[in-house]
Amino acid sequence: MKPSLIALFSLFAFIASSAKAFVIDAEGEPVVNGGTYYILPFINVLGGGLTLAKTGNETCPLSVKPYPSLPIHLEHGLPWKIASPLRIRYLPTNVWVDFFTVDETIPSCVPFPSRWTIVEEEDGVKSVKVSGHGYENTITGVFRIKKYTKIGYTYKIVFCPTDSDSCKDIGLSSRGLVLTDDVPLGVIFVKVESSEVSKQVINNVLEA
Repeated sequence: MKPSLIALFSLFAFIASSAKAFVIDAEGEPVVNGGTYYILPFINVLGGGLTLAKTGNETCPLSVKPYPSLPIHLEHGLPWKIASPLRIRYLPTNVWVDFFTVDETIPSCVPFPSRWTIVEEEDGVKSVKVSGHGYENTITGVFRIKKYTKIGYTYKIVFCPTDSDSCKDIGLSSRGLVLTDDVPLGVIFVKVESSEVSKQVINNVLEA
């Protein structure tokens, strides 16, 4: 076989393998770097999309958790800008990403811009909150999106501390999203520009 053909086939193979590694949204399209998405639990009995809520002694909603909605009335939660510092058009799995608030949608008491951060609370639980309140007990590191199950376009979010060689799954507790050694929270990504978020969107994802 000619070297030029070998190179061409190698290029096609690389493109195909790279495409499989993209984070895919609920409509089957790659997640855009810097795009705005709703993030919903793929098991909708866990609630609606991720939003901000007050937990503990908070007087302002700073904790990230699913919107408390029923499966028959699914709420999409807040939109989140998902961005990587890498100069890429689409987001592959397992690269550094940040989750930012979108100005028009957050309560006035929440600083803008804010991004997800990990805060170690007094009882040792490491919770997902939004930055900007001058926490003294934040944990430095990066978030990554990884494929979770073979069911549809489902993913999990992990946090990789800078002082550790391993990453921790983001799971769900009564106070919201937390680092966990137990079951991670499986999520899907729905473009804000999409039509109304409903149970049918979830069903389409699970059937993919």
